[in-house]
Amino acid sequence: MRIRNYRQGDIATLAQIQQLAAAADGTEPISMIDFEIWLSQSELEAQYNVFVITDDDESNEWGQAGTLEGLEGEVIGYTVLQLRQRQHTYHFLCEGAVHPQHRRRGAGSALLICALNRAHIWSTELEMGEREKPINFEVLLPLKDHASENLARRCELQPTDERALIGMRLYSRAL
Repeated sequence: MRIRNYRQGDIATLAQIQQLAAAADGTEPISMIDFEIWLSQSELEAQYNVFVITDDDESNEWGQAGTLEGLEGEVIGYTVLQLRQRQHTYHFLCEGAVHPQHRRRGAGSALLICALNRAHIWSTELEMGEREKPINFEVLLPLKDHASENLARRCELQPTDERALIGMRLYSRAL
């Protein structure tokens, strides 16, 4: 598997993954149009804050990360990292999905760690005065997927009591 930055041509695949994951997890699907609008918001800066994971052929050991240079596998998951500011706190919200047929192979963990690393880097870029505000990393994980709790625990995330999307649970930790 390989993680790379989002590209404009990924929208249809990511929307399909979101809809398949929503059906498997009992969450609300997002329409293709709404998904495209979400990813095209300028404040999201999707080219820097949306990551996809591909299922590269691991039997091919030619190039970087075990893949033949210039070739990559099918996109099987994604994560979106958004910075949200409240009056006294910054929140990095991570949400995404892994294709249901590709779960339990480490893709969700890899995407979450990628988003957490990006949040750490991004937090150092905040204005000096703004860095004095608490900064939290938050992630929405599906309630139906029993691996969610283990993933959250491995990343030192605690469940919150905040309302989340239907079928999802919000986990958080301080950065």
